[in-house]
Amino acid sequence: MSKKGVKNYLSITYSEDRRPKTDFPYKLASYLNDKYNLKRYKTLVDFGCGRGDMLEAFSKINLEVSGIDNSDEINKLNDKYKTYQFNAEDENINIGDKFDIIFSKSLIEHLRNPLQFLTNCKNLLNENGLVIILTPSWYHHNFGPFYLDSTHVTPFTIHSLNDIGLYAGFKSVEVDYFYQLPFVWKNKFLKIIPKTISTFRIPYFPMYDKLFPKIWPNEVNKIIRFSREVMLISIMKL
Repeated sequence: MSKKGVKNYLSITYSEDRRPKTDFPYKLASYLNDKYNLKRYKTLVDFGCGRGDMLEAFSKINLEVSGIDNSDEINKLNDKYKTYQFNAEDENINIGDKFDIIFSKSLIEHLRNPLQFLTNCKNLLNENGLVIILTPSWYHHNFGPFYLDSTHVTPFTIHSLNDIGLYAGFKSVEVDYFYQLPFVWKNKFLKIIPKTISTFRIPYFPMYDKLFPKIWPNEVNKIIRFSREVMLISIMKL
């Protein structure tokens, strides 16, 4: 995607009207910190950091954070964080730094060359570090939600995400399904709730957008939406 396209994507799809800021990024950062013991690391870069929501969240758990993005919008974050402007699919990215953790949420599905992106991640990763990738599960999205975002081009399944991580040269790749519902994160037995909801064709609005009627209150809608729009989470290590 061109820089102009990325700028328009952030200002339209991630506008305050469509995606108002919430405490979800901090809940996610805290969960990942607890599950993967992130406090033993020092530095983190968010690859595809957008408007910086996850940078702010990870900084609150005492990580030294930096951001990489292709958009000129990243310059708005310069006062708070160290930032780098690169396309994720550029070859031979050399920024003079390496990181203990590389985090990337909802980026790889936008790329036509995800193997180059993961190769860049490998080259920017410190020894004994880890890469955390979050992307929509094609198995759960193939009936429509994936292509509601016109910039989604590369869907992934558990098997394809595992394989491309190995192709990029990571020695260890783990992939699992992930619900964006904080109430299920610490009690695996509660996963029965979104699994049950997902079996019914309950209507919901997929974005905070006037294009979609608000059939349910926001909190109810989120539970329905994210019971069906399941993510993949992958941990990759050298």
